[in-house]
Amino acid sequence: MSKVFFFSIPFSGHVNPGVGLAKELVEKGEEVIYYCTDSFREKIESSGAVFRSYGDKFYLNDDFVTHNNIEILRVHMELSELIMEKIYNDMKRDRPDYIIHDFMSTWGKHAAQAYNIPAVNIYTTFVERPEGILKTVGLVLAVAFLILKNIPRMIDIRKISGRLKKKYNIKTKGLIDIIDNKEALTLVFTSRTFQPYSEKFGDDYKFVGPVSMYRKEKIKAFRLNRSEGRPLLFISLGTVFNNDWEFFLKCIKAFGNMDMDVVMSVGKKIDISSLTIPENFTVKHFYEIPQLEVLKACNVFITHGGMNSVHEGLMNGIPLIVVPQQLEQAHMAKRVAETGSGIYLDMSEVTPESLKESYIKITSDHSYVKNADKMKASFLKAGGPEQAAEEIFSYIKSIDRMT
Repeated sequence: MSKVFFFSIPFSGHVNPGVGLAKELVEKGEEVIYYCTDSFREKIESSGAVFRSYGDKFYLNDDFVTHNNIEILRVHMELSELIMEKIYNDMKRDRPDYIIHDFMSTWGKHAAQAYNIPAVNIYTTFVERPEGILKTVGLVLAVAFLILKNIPRMIDIRKISGRLKKKYNIKTKGLIDIIDNKEALTLVFTSRTFQPYSEKFGDDYKFVGPVSMYRKEKIKAFRLNRSEGRPLLFISLGTVFNNDWEFFLKCIKAFGNMDMDVVMSVGKKIDISSLTIPENFTVKHFYEIPQLEVLKACNVFITHGGMNSVHEGLMNGIPLIVVPQQLEQAHMAKRVAETGSGIYLDMSEVTPESLKESYIKITSDHSYVKNADKMKASFLKAGGPEQAAEEIFSYIKSIDRMT
């Protein structure tokens, strides 16, 4: 049995697949010590992993929202310095055999470097390679302009980088390295079929399929408001950008009192009592809805396009209507449309009419279900948590043979 330190960032889209992998590793006899924030303690402990908190000073959570990419880099470096100090005694006492870290957990890679421990990087979304991003002159100029606008933040990043190098001999190769955190082995939680331009990635990237749906959900007293024989539509904007009042009103207007049942997940800032809820709707806050359970029963899924939600929908063979809330989700929506497994709706163009038209189209054209089933087959073939664990074990053994 090996001892594993697992570092994640505290967002459901990152923790849910991490928990799926942790559960598999625990079942195979590994001792997994999983670092995150207290809000995810119960979910992490349900996997059998030992939970450890990042502490009160760790401020990255659902309420932290910024569209300034340089600020994101600064935050990750600042938090890495914080975590490196916090885990110093843990590393000396526990001496983990290897580390697993989310691709955005900068401190995970830094810990592996500082203590010369093998590490595995996990991607909970599509892989975006920097060499593909920076090829256009216009984008290079835009990045240069962004840096010039953020000189104080760049100075902070440089200072933190210097302190980390002096104290732990950690070397930051560049800005992209802060949020990419590449290792000799990277697990990508999708299939090669679903990953755009997958032919560009070598054997150091292992596409092991989705793992988020292998977690346990503990949500009590949830009841579907169903009528026998009617189709079920599930609507959710996920766990972060989910307080768009106008969008939910459009959904009510589009689907209210149709011959169908609707479950709608809303953000915690939405006052459900102020909504006029039609007879065929069940409306709950997102943390009150067991998404995995609902998806097993539904026919169409209107989603924000988060990687986990898309995977969980397609793993049930459900066609998707994707309404992305930010850039990463727009990439996901585009891929869903490219594979024919759903429809991409731009948020700025969403109306009750476009929602209703998309629903009618996706339920009347059976190619969407067929293509969703093709994606499901590619996910199952990729192997899931069991394959992910096998890739890790194989990699660690290869390192052991070399030492």
